[in-house]
Amino acid sequence: MNTNETTNDRIVPVGGDFSKVFDHKDYLAMVNTTDQAACILRAHLILEEALNLWANKVTNCTDLFGGSFVPFKTKLTIAKNLGFDSDLTKILDRINEIRNRFSHRRGYEMDTQSIESIKDKVNAITEPKSLLRCEEFSAFISGRDSAGQVKEIAYTYKEGDNRVKFLITFVMLMLKLSWWMQKDFQRRGIRFIIISGIDS
Repeated sequence: MNTNETTNDRIVPVGGDFSKVFDHKDYLAMVNTTDQAACILRAHLILEEALNLWANKVTNCTDLFGGSFVPFKTKLTIAKNLGFDSDLTKILDRINEIRNRFSHRRGYEMDTQSIESIKDKVNAITEPKSLLRCEEFSAFISGRDSAGQVKEIAYTYKEGDNRVKFLITFVMLMLKLSWWMQKDFQRRGIRFIIISGIDS
């Protein structure tokens, strides 16, 4: 999995306004953990950063939710009232429900039905057209093992456990969510930066 964009055969990291949404350390942590709760919590934090970014840009505030604790559900409701996409709202709300189950039910584990439901909702978002369906997406991770040997692991939706299925679905969600945010910013005439040093 790579959270970078390729431009003229060189890798350009996603940064600027989207740097907290696409911090590669978050995604690698989700890949490297076997703990479902840690994976969903990290995903939830990324989604919260995306909501913060969108709401701040739309309202022209430095930190709309700053100054006191604002629950995720409240942020999502405010974002929806400000024009956040209704289909994306439903997906984020569903992930929030799963995150809350992990917080309040000891030993809770993601069930296949919940993941399939989120996956179907992500697949139903048809833009951008160039993106694969979750079931067709593969993530490749490479690195060196403790002996210094290069290893590569491929993750697929079909062969993955529930954590991997959620992770792949989440990556596709973030690609579609960030695309929608950029289009919405452009429609509203809001300036943003997604690649460090390059204005949109």
